[in-house]
Amino acid sequence: MDNMLIRFVTISCLAILALELLFVLINVVTKKRPQRIAFLRSFKKGKCAVIYLTAIPLYWVGYLHAGHGYLAAFFEAINDIIGLVVLRYNTEDISALMQVDPLYNFTIYFCFALVGINALIFTISLTNQHIWCAIQAFKAMLTKRDKLFLFGNNPENVSIYLSDKERNKVIIDEISEESSEKLYMERIAFISTHSYERPIQKLFRLAKRFDREYIFVVNTGDDEKNLMICRSIIDSIEQVEEDVKQRLFWKMKIFVFGDPRFETIYGDIVSQGFGCIHYVNKYQKIAIDFIDQYPLSKFLDEEQVDYATSLIREDVDINVILIGFGNINQQLFLTSVANNQFLTQGAQTPELKKVKYHIFDKDKAQNNKNLNHNYYRYTNECADWKEEDYLPLPTLPAEEAYYLLDINDSDFYNQIRRVVTRSPKDVSFVVIAFGSDLENIDMAQKLVKKRQEWNLDNLIIFVRARTWRKEQTLLENKGCYFIGNENEVVYNIEKITGDRIFRMAQMRNEVYDLEYSITHTKDVVIDAAYVARNHENAYRNWHMKKSQMERESSLYCCLSLRSKLNLMGLDYCLADSSDATGLSEEEYMAIYAGEDRPDTAKYHTTANGKPIVHYALVFADSRRRNMAIHEHQRWNSFMISKGMIPASRAQIMSETALDKNGKEYYTNGKNYAVRRHGNLTTFEGLVEFRRIVAARDGCPEETADVIKYDYQLLDDAYWLLQSNGYKIVKNVKLR
Repeated sequence: MDNMLIRFVTISCLAILALELLFVLINVVTKKRPQRIAFLRSFKKGKCAVIYLTAIPLYWVGYLHAGHGYLAAFFEAINDIIGLVVLRYNTEDISALMQVDPLYNFTIYFCFALVGINALIFTISLTNQHIWCAIQAFKAMLTKRDKLFLFGNNPENVSIYLSDKERNKVIIDEISEESSEKLYMERIAFISTHSYERPIQKLFRLAKRFDREYIFVVNTGDDEKNLMICRSIIDSIEQVEEDVKQRLFWKMKIFVFGDPRFETIYGDIVSQGFGCIHYVNKYQKIAIDFIDQYPLSKFLDEEQVDYATSLIREDVDINVILIGFGNINQQLFLTSVANNQFLTQGAQTPELKKVKYHIFDKDKAQNNKNLNHNYYRYTNECADWKEEDYLPLPTLPAEEAYYLLDINDSDFYNQIRRVVTRSPKDVSFVVIAFGSDLENIDMAQKLVKKRQEWNLDNLIIFVRARTWRKEQTLLENKGCYFIGNENEVVYNIEKITGDRIFRMAQMRNEVYDLEYSITHTKDVVIDAAYVARNHENAYRNWHMKKSQMERESSLYCCLSLRSKLNLMGLDYCLADSSDATGLSEEEYMAIYAGEDRPDTAKYHTTANGKPIVHYALVFADSRRRNMAIHEHQRWNSFMISKGMIPASRAQIMSETALDKNGKEYYTNGKNYAVRRHGNLTTFEGLVEFRRIVAARDGCPEETADVIKYDYQLLDDAYWLLQSNGYKIVKNVKLR
């Protein structure tokens, strides 16, 4: 046997093994956790085969030295390598060479050591996974921190998990071995179970014993599973004692995601959930975020708005073009109708300036069961009503035109051009949400080109993009805005548990209840205890007494705040923002109300820092009155978008119901079960409403007045925004 060959093979193999060791060390040090764990487990997947391949020539020269033929030595080497894979170290047949060649001897044991270390690291990695998962599950269940339990193993719940930095958290689902490895690599704790019922029962036992916050997110991706989990939760709540139910109400929140096609079913689940269960419609959250960031008013300027009165100029039209009418654009349409409302000067008083919606879809978009059940109910059912039987009926909230056109149709761009080029003063908005992110972005690029060809500055483009993409960067510099990033807007714990708009809505509802109570209570003493009781009752009623529609009414009211400020040339931003100087309360009131200031002198008291306002029955002509009319038109539009219809005069005057104590009271035509409301009328109709209700009850008209609620949002805007960490600033246009 040629010693030169042995020495060459030995040195070559030693060099390869040393390089392999260096390669492993570099990867362990430089790779991030998921890639590092996957790399260390590569023994299982054969990714460290170079160690075993290197051993073949080592064994081969050992057998050659022992007198085997070239071919026989090769097959013997292969046989030993197979054993080496399962950690069977064989040196018997190559011991002769190992005894006479120290370098060869070292190289063989170096190879064995790498094989052993490789296997040991893999084993330790698996063991560490099980230990880590057990510790995290223990922490999620038994430690003193607040808890987050996510039902369903999917990318959406992983995003929610990663967004929460405060709570102990765990994903609960039937989790495969492959999924468990992936979750471990991302440091995501999980509990694998074949049945959701047992962990729910265990969680409720913990919730009964320990005083901390428990948040459940039910989002399995399967509506039947979601509903099954919610019913199991309801069963668990029903089985506990009454005093425990009260504690659970304050410390347990269950958020269930569901397809909007089954919104009514989820609504029933919410109504049975003892105030703990909340339905999450992801499309509505995207729409609310869109309206919050980009109200149409933000893109208007003095060419379209008379900033002295907050009215739209008469010769201006506002168009919204929806390309595609699936779940996203349907919800954007309804949310926009309920918030993007404008007034123009009428013959005597301000009147509605309708936004015109142009809806493009390859299917007959107007044939929609959800729209017919909600938005078009008012049109379909009220067309033949006798006007004398009702208070003045409100106008329809918007105009719609439907175009049965595919984006590939030869007339598609011509139709859009006809809409957006009617007048140079018009402002048009395009919302693209018909396909995948790339399809939507591609259409946006084409419309950016068209805008240049048509020489249009007043065409603003919005693109639905579920995730951020490099393609967006260039478009953002061309007046094209991206909406609907689900990880930021939907699958984020702060957005789920209550973002800024939600918090303001609850505060607004509390003030509404307080001022209603003051108006309807004789000789009331407004002290700290009274305000505290009102706070607790308002919170409880918000979750347990008020319907989903009533909660959304407060939510959409606060959502419209930015739009109202924009129409006064104002906006709001974070209080710590250095981009603009915040206005003082006096500066804000001077712009908003002028001489028509809210009366805070009568009660001379505050609740949580907000002065209690006395509202008279006569309202002066002013911007403040214009904005109250604007708010009532917006409320009308919201109610119509939800399928509400006006109550008749007879229903307002005579319909009664029983309260929880069995006492009869007048409903004033309000009945959310059948979606009917006595205040669904014009601003002038509200004056007649208070007159006939006061005459029926034999009470002062001030007690029956509801117009004051249309004033409250902007009267309280400075306090409301400041209390939530914001300041009012002069508006800076986006375009």
